[in-house]
Amino acid sequence: MIESRRPAQRGPRETAALAALLAATFALRTLCADQPIVENYVGRQIPTAMVARNLERGSGFLHPQLHTAPFPNLFLVEPPLYAEFVVGLRRLANVPLDPAGRLVSALGLTLGAWGLYGLIRRREGTRTALLALLAFAVFPITIRYGRAFQPDALMLGCLVAGLRCWDEHAAGGNLTWLFAGWLLLATGLALKIVSAYLLLPLVLVIVGRTRPRMCALALSTLLPAFAWYVYVAFALGEGTGSKASADNSMIWLHALFPSALFRTTTLVHIGRFLVIRAFTPLGFALGLWGLVQPRSTDRLWGVWGLSATVALAVLAAKLHHEYYWLSLAPLAAVGVGRALNPLKPNMQALFVCGLLALAIVQSASTWRTPAEWSHIREAAQIVHESVPADAWVVAPEALLYAADRRGCRLEFSRASVQRAAGEWGTGESATDAAELVEFYKNHGARFFADLGDAAAAGDSARLALHKAIRSRYKILVDLPGVVLLAVLNDPEP
Repeated sequence: MIESRRPAQRGPRETAALAALLAATFALRTLCADQPIVENYVGRQIPTAMVARNLERGSGFLHPQLHTAPFPNLFLVEPPLYAEFVVGLRRLANVPLDPAGRLVSALGLTLGAWGLYGLIRRREGTRTALLALLAFAVFPITIRYGRAFQPDALMLGCLVAGLRCWDEHAAGGNLTWLFAGWLLLATGLALKIVSAYLLLPLVLVIVGRTRPRMCALALSTLLPAFAWYVYVAFALGEGTGSKASADNSMIWLHALFPSALFRTTTLVHIGRFLVIRAFTPLGFALGLWGLVQPRSTDRLWGVWGLSATVALAVLAAKLHHEYYWLSLAPLAAVGVGRALNPLKPNMQALFVCGLLALAIVQSASTWRTPAEWSHIREAAQIVHESVPADAWVVAPEALLYAADRRGCRLEFSRASVQRAAGEWGTGESATDAAELVEFYKNHGARFFADLGDAAAAGDSARLALHKAIRSRYKILVDLPGVVLLAVLNDPEP
């Protein structure tokens, strides 16, 4: 348990430095906020945005729906708290849905930066805390997912800020800190239950094992998340609509066995994300060096690091998703702060400039719409104007969302095609994209839409599908660089 002595009050210069760093942390992630949400991991952003749009239109918190058939297609992986925050901010600030999602993630990441600063300052001092906060703000992974339309940044922010609130209460703060800490932790755990590993440093270090009532209160932050998954169990038992949620449940159960940790591909992902992409090679080296230095008697960072490492090992089958490495960002920042603190100011400046330069280079792509999606807004407008609102369209999820149309998810790889067909629960199957389109047509889809051939350059399966669509169906719009739109009628002679 930490000492009850509270750190010295912040002076004007420290307060100004903290305010500037927090403002920069937020502002950096709001650049190009109106950019289409098709950078980084599109398969996580688009379903989250679909849920938010349907919540705004009245689907209800207990029925977080996607735009893809078969309906109802409920997205039950986690409670739609993030989507609710996005809708609330959209109404409050009167901004479009996509920028609202980016703003919520930016606010969440900034909240986490505030929490991390307080935790470090108490244990390591002001200068280490400010250096760590700077590193946390510019890590490529915190930039990428601190502006993405998905709940990970908000989850991390709530949890780290919650730990700080518990820390303040344990050091002699009033009950307001405890209430805020419980609320923030419960929210973060509900956003993503896989973050429950953070309860270990809370219970073992901040609260202390000798206080059973406080430990029980800390563990009670899991109750809202547990309540949601009890509801999910009943919802899946009804067996109506899409089988996607049931499939996701099975995938998650299989992912909880760490056998993937011994696969070569997993080790490649670990090296690529941990050493290079997430924190930059310099940030990784500084973070590792700082963490192994025995400068603090407080066990928080050690217990935190051990619990996060074990959690990542358990989720080894999911580590090809880069955003899971966000869990190590606070610890990497602590390590950078500790490594830089003893250096002379000129050396600190040199390392900080190097870290900034690498971070800018490695995260620059997040502010650019990938070439594949460069014409998505133009394509979406054409689909929106050409397809009736009640007609189903076979299209990539991102195009369905951008065009504000419902329909069927277009897939290309064999495994994805088979899974998409299996979600209907009819016993029918498809082996390639062309068969999947025909399958969708037989189940009510009336239109086909995909980005133009320029987006499919280098993708032989996608180009082959476009050729088959042109030969079998009536083409409404064929702009090679923009969109291919067809009516799924019977093949013409």
